[in-house]
Amino acid sequence: MPNRRNYVTAILCLNMILAGVALAATAPYRAVVAIDAVGLSNSAYAVVMTFSALGAAAVSVLLGWISDRIPDRRILVLFCAAVGAIGFGAVYAVPTALCYILAFCLLIPFGNAFFSQSFSYARDYYDRTWPERAEFLVSVLRSFFAAAWVIVPPLAGWLASVTDLFAVFALAALACLVSTLLLALLLRERSARIGPPPASDARARLRELPRVDISTSHKFGFVGVMLINISMALHITALPLVIIRDFDGSLADVGLVAGMAALPEVPLMIAWGYLAMRMPKETIITINAVLYAAYMALFMLARSITDILVLQLLNAIATAALMSLTIGYMQDMIKGRIGLSTSLLDVARVLSWLISSAIFALVASNVTYLPVFAIAAGLSLVGGVLIRLSQYAKVSAPEYS
Repeated sequence: MPNRRNYVTAILCLNMILAGVALAATAPYRAVVAIDAVGLSNSAYAVVMTFSALGAAAVSVLLGWISDRIPDRRILVLFCAAVGAIGFGAVYAVPTALCYILAFCLLIPFGNAFFSQSFSYARDYYDRTWPERAEFLVSVLRSFFAAAWVIVPPLAGWLASVTDLFAVFALAALACLVSTLLLALLLRERSARIGPPPASDARARLRELPRVDISTSHKFGFVGVMLINISMALHITALPLVIIRDFDGSLADVGLVAGMAALPEVPLMIAWGYLAMRMPKETIITINAVLYAAYMALFMLARSITDILVLQLLNAIATAALMSLTIGYMQDMIKGRIGLSTSLLDVARVLSWLISSAIFALVASNVTYLPVFAIAAGLSLVGGVLIRLSQYAKVSAPEYS
């Protein structure tokens, strides 16, 4: 059994790298391709991305609902990877505005769901085969995804410079295609089959599923995770603008700061996952939400690019925990419904980006972007408090299913 488990783990790790490649190769260049290459206007691009984000949330919930009923979760993960390959490949093969819109609104949302569906399968698999290390292994998988974001963006930029912009979508399509092939191999592994137990018919299976019920403690927690995600989205949006506008930095400085934050995240995610086997996730998330708020408060006191670079270690420590451990926390939201619970990751992410965009539009000014960090610090602090309250609520009021 350990050898079979290691075989499945190796495939899952490779697939998380490939999922990271697909997203990291295209995310920095979506706007450039849409506006400069296929001729969409700024407003049209904003509308397309809004519908794409909402579509991704809807697809994730639908797939999460299905995954708790389907006899084999591997099929959904493979399906998402295959549709992602078609969507990214279509943008590369047919570089027109219509194809771009259709791909991002209809196909690529399934490719984006590959991330959450992979974690849904992995958590269920490890809960059944290696429960004492499930939290740690989910953090390890998240670190492989993060590693791709360290390596791939500069590689994709080089590829776009020596060929053309659409080549980044070819790279993403290739990553999804290789994932599809690896998952096809996983289908041959009998021990990797994870799904609900057989039922006499569809109605019987439906009756056997726990009802969708989010406890009071997890309702607090969901709002807390949302606030932390909004804080992180505001930081990601404002950081390059602050470096260039407030500190007279360059694009090279933006890349250097991003690299300084990303490099330590991979080992830190593994370290936080190891610690999560020994103390409650809520405690670790709360501590790091406070650290993240402290980082942004200190950022507002920075006086140079050097100060910002030094602060990135604190950023990396907090971000590593907030990006990895919230996955396991959200997967516990709906008892007995790991697929639907995991889909809440995408729902929270989409809502966070939409809300953060609105806050940014209201708070940012042409003079300085630093007030955005004050708002983000406050949201992270409140989010951490709510997650701490969710821990108390869980202890004082037993959850029911």
